[in-house]
Amino acid sequence: MEPRRADAQRRRRFFGLFPSSRERRDPVRLREEDVLEPAAARLPAWSMLALAQGAYFAVVGAWPLVHLRSFEMVTGPKLEEWPTKGVGACWLNVGIHLIEAGRHGGRVRRDVRALAVRMAASFALFDFHYAGRRRRISPVYLINGFIQLGFVALWGLEKLAEDRAQKRPPIAAHA
Repeated sequence: MEPRRADAQRRRRFFGLFPSSRERRDPVRLREEDVLEPAAARLPAWSMLALAQGAYFAVVGAWPLVHLRSFEMVTGPKLEEWPTKGVGACWLNVGIHLIEAGRHGGRVRRDVRALAVRMAASFALFDFHYAGRRRRISPVYLINGFIQLGFVALWGLEKLAEDRAQKRPPIAAHA
């Protein structure tokens, strides 16, 4: 490759703001010579939802493991340390599993989706029961309960969208 051409390609690739004299002269020819890189694939909604819920679970689960004192300042004092850290470790493990499932792209497997929905529904139930009805834990847990219900609703909406998309006729390739 000519040094001038390599230099022009390097400038175009890294800066893009400084066209070479050749680019100014013959833009059509240069467009044909350009090597187009594949478009960045956007993650489907299933994967983004799994990543979001996994990140939330991982952060909330790691918090009592990393710094129990600040966790108790927000959520209230705990009688014993080990149940709090045990539940945090469970959250962290499920969060990591959801992140791995979402990171691969494509549809998230049915068992992983079911795990995500069951975990969110279970924690929402416990949060509303013990923070709302019985008032045995801090009202801060009600916020978590609403976040969990949001995840359940989003997974439900994704399921409806998938069912609706499967009922559509296929799009013709050369229409």
